[in-house]
Amino acid sequence: MSTLDELIQTLRTAEERLEDAGAHLATCRTALAQAQQALAKLDPEHPASAIPPGLPRADDQIEGTQAAIQRILDTVRDFATRL
Repeated sequence: MSTLDELIQTLRTAEERLEDAGAHLATCRTALAQAQQALAKLDPEHPASAIPPGLPRADDQIEGTQAAIQRILDTVRDFATRL
């Protein structure tokens, strides 16, 4: 296997890992949303009081991480295409 072939294979592996990470983050976001809904049902008259303040921030951070992963994936794919 040539060095170029090894590089391309390594980039493909990196893409797969990044895609997996993105999928895990999507699952995590869904679970957090479900948890937030369940917590809000604990006190229907004051749902915001049942939700920890960090929970919405966690979702924002996951969303930002998903965007970063997508940018990295785009960069890796662009680089691989140019090889």
